[in-house]
Amino acid sequence: MEKIKINNSFKAIAIVLIVFFSINNNSYGQDTDSDIYKNAITFGLTHSVNFTTITGSFPTKNFSNLESKVSVASPRTTFSIGMSIDYHLNKHLSLQLDFLYTYIGAHLLEKTSVYNEIGIIDNNIYYTFATSYFKFPLTLNYYPMPLLYINGGGYFAPLVSNSSYNHWYDNREPIEDIKPFDYGFVAGFGLNLKYVKIGFQYSYGISDFIDNESFNVHHNIFEITARWKFYSDIRNRTNNY
Repeated sequence: MEKIKINNSFKAIAIVLIVFFSINNNSYGQDTDSDIYKNAITFGLTHSVNFTTITGSFPTKNFSNLESKVSVASPRTTFSIGMSIDYHLNKHLSLQLDFLYTYIGAHLLEKTSVYNEIGIIDNNIYYTFATSYFKFPLTLNYYPMPLLYINGGGYFAPLVSNSSYNHWYDNREPIEDIKPFDYGFVAGFGLNLKYVKIGFQYSYGISDFIDNESFNVHHNIFEITARWKFYSDIRNRTNNY
């Protein structure tokens, strides 16, 4: 019985795949421009300006006469640079893979309050979490019209470097218990021009990037991106792009 169930499952999966590829091959078949886009490849340089922050909770210290909390003071302005490849399934859909080197992190505030007979003494320490990753986002792009795209997908990012330092760049130290990988989802939209795609993209780290039960923190990234098309099959196939 178990083998029969497994065989039936494989048959169901095969049927779904056949139907999917049939729809993919036949969809937009009435559109005379669909052959121009199908199996076309575009690649080039991509770069972005990033506004990165951290969401979640940091450990707190509470004693009878002392309270210490860490919070995000402000986003960190950084950048990404790398390469981008688009593989077009048809006129309205493409798979996009980016190969990026990216800087992220946030500016943090540690506020310590000491209670005594005089009153409350506050001490604020500003410091920065600075990390860099090789980031590989894979997204499905949808083009409702040639000049507009909407995308969504996920990313995987191995850690390259990390450090924690105050605003005078003193005492630069590694971030304790940071994980070697980060992953999450991405979504965005923008303009698809002849030689460049300009857009807005949002990334959120599903993974808690510090391996410590006292932390529950995730990367949160807003990006303004430009993807320059060094090569495009579509431009080679038509002048009416």
